[in-house]
Amino acid sequence: GAVVASLLAGAGVGRVEVRDGGQVRPWDVAPGGLPAESIGERRDTAARRMVRQAAPGRPPRQSPAEGDGADLSLVIIAPRDGLDAYAPAPSAAEELLASGTPHLYAGVIEGTGVVGPLVLPGTTACAECLFRQRADRDPTWPRMLAQWRSGQSRHVPACDLALSTSVAGLAAGHALTFLDGGPSACSGVRHTASVPGFEWLSSPIWPHPSCSCGAGVSVKGDRLTVAEKPHATMAG
Repeated sequence: GAVVASLLAGAGVGRVEVRDGGQVRPWDVAPGGLPAESIGERRDTAARRMVRQAAPGRPPRQSPAEGDGADLSLVIIAPRDGLDAYAPAPSAAEELLASGTPHLYAGVIEGTGVVGPLVLPGTTACAECLFRQRADRDPTWPRMLAQWRSGQSRHVPACDLALSTSVAGLAAGHALTFLDGGPSACSGVRHTASVPGFEWLSSPIWPHPSCSCGAGVSVKGDRLTVAEKPHATMAG
């Protein structure tokens, strides 16, 4: 998240807010990311300093209180736990959907990087649509996902540095395209790449007609039963 934020600030985005929790740990340190001297500091404080350093000369901005994101043009959800990007919990984005705030998912799980979908509330597929699609194709998916979440260990998951940096760059690029008013290739699409090949593959994410987000009301045809193209990702 800190790398994405600093890339956006360095590219000229006027307002970049960082929301994170906890303290910087040794495994958070990475080239182009949080520096070693930030270990022990609050993650949000260290990331905001990175943002300021990426755009020198700008006056410091006071961070607003936590809210529903209604005053933001785009929210990038880049969780440390890659499962929350690969299979995002619909409840985590309820306020963003209610406020109509566009949001983009990005993260790394095991050896797979994920960017997308970019959710345009009421227009493109949301996290609930993604969950329902997968459950339609595989009835065991809800149970498998629950097992993954309940069985997660407390150790820090391995993360390939080159892959995570690639994910951050691609996420920032799609975010800039969207903020500039251009058509984003992440709208209703998920991009994935896995080590060691690093080949980015795309899969469409269709709105689900049973989802309460409303994006599925215009879905026509039997899109939900069409299998996605094979792509490198985690098993299941």
